Amino acid sequence: MATTIVPSDLTVTITESYSLNGVDYGNTMNKTYTSNGRVSQRVMSIDSKGDGVDWTDILALSTVDGQGQVVKTSYRYFRITNLDTTNTLNLRVYNGSDYVAIEVSPLSTQLFMDAGIDSPVGTGAITLADIQAIAGQSSSATEAIDVEFIMVTA
Repeated sequence: MATTIVPSDLTVTITESYSLNGVDYGNTMNKTYTSNGRVSQRVMSIDSKGDGVDWTDILALSTVDGQGQVVKTSYRYFRITNLDTTNTLNLRVYNGSDYVAIEVSPLSTQLFMDAGIDSPVGTGAITLADIQAIAGQSSSATEAIDVEFIMVTA
């Protein structure tokens, strides 16, 4: 297939800056992901938890590109930001057999950048290459929330 897409590098910069009693703390971290050719960025609404079973699918990782789905072996970087000022974003990360739950506070961000995340005792680690789906839910029983995410793949 002929394409006009030229893969490029993604550079992520995280800067921490904190001053306490006149002493400065913090650091800057740069990480570069090379030869990326695909990006998905979106603002979307996430349902309220209602009765506790309502989850909004955010992203699926599989063997082919498709609607709301990317190739998991090409995964590089995923960032999701809770745009709500009051309610927490409950994330559910699934690897086909185990779930990991992550709370993202109002106006906060969660990054998935490298090898893996811890999962419940006895289930081992869920590596990012193993993730099959990411879903979300508002902590509110009645109010939906908005999130923004970006996913970069090779």
